[in-house]
Formats: sequence, structure tokens, C-alpha cells
Amino acid sequence: MNGIGLCAVFSRQGDWAFDYALSLARHHKTKLNIFHFLESPYMLRRDVVFVDAEKKETTIVNPDFIAKKDKEMREKYDDRLGDYVEVGFRLCEGNDELELRKCFKKGDYEILVIGYNEKGASFGGTTTIEEFCKKFKGPVILVGPESPDSFYVNDAAAKRLGDLLLENGGWKRIEN
Repeated sequence: MNGIGLCAVFSRQGDWAFDYALSLARHHKTKLNIFHFLESPYMLRRDVVFVDAEKKETTIVNPDFIAKKDKEMREKYDDRLGDYVEVGFRLCEGNDELELRKCFKKGDYEILVIGYNEKGASFGGTTTIEEFCKKFKGPVILVGPESPDSFYVNDAAAKRLGDLLLENGGWKRIEN
């Protein structure tokens, strides 16, 4: 196993996805790569991003801002990682879809886990989370939105249920 990717979503479902991704990484004794995307009010332009969760205040991206956000991300997960040190953090400024595909092709991870906040949620600014997952070439597992043991998988993930520790049911296929 090359690694587990986690698309960090700062929500209850994101926490559930983190717990599941960490358990997969521990089980397979592989690296957990945590990706967090800075959100921008613009589709193409990523040099301006939101500062707050309410998406009311923006700032221009500069090295100090990147360092601050990177530190916040590491602090959020540090305690929950416990003694697990095979972890990589990546603060991404680009488009979610393109960055995740590029990192998958490079071999940064083999399985992608994402918190499933709600059905039909926007993903990457150009599609829904379900459409992204269905088109993604590698295994994707959505955790939520109902509970921490609610798993939705794409076709590639359905072929690897044993690797995902989901072979005894408890999962559904991702639908539109």
C-alpha cells in the first residue's frame, strides 16, 4: 500500500474521516497524507483565499499566511495522531480536483478518504462530491453524513473492500 490520502474537511464528518483514514494507515502500516485546500472566492484565481469559516473575509496568499495555516492544520491533528508519525501534511492552494488527481498519479496515496458533509455538496468549485468520486480513477471512501460508520464507496473502492476493512457490509455505493 502506497499510502492513505485524507482530504481534510473541518467538520464532524471530517473528524470521522480522519479517524477512519488513520485506522487504515495504522492497519496497513503506511503513510497518512493529509491534504487541506485553501478556499478562494474565485474559480481560477487562487492568490486570494478566505480567512474565516464563514467565508466573509479574504486575504492575499503570502508565505506568512501559508506558514500560519500549515501550523493550524498540524496542531488540529497533532493530539489525535498520538504516536503515529508516518504522516505528511500538504496545504494546497490549487483546485481540489486537479491537485488530488495529480497527487494520486504521483503515488502520494493509493486510497482517498473524504468527510461527507452532505449529499450534493460542492467539491472543487466545479462539481459535486459524488461526481468527483465517481469519476476518480482510484478508490474513494466518503465517511458520513449520518454517522461515523456510514461509508460510501466509488467503483474502484468497491473492488478493494478487504483493503478498506469494509468487506462485511456497512457501506453503500456512491450515487448522484
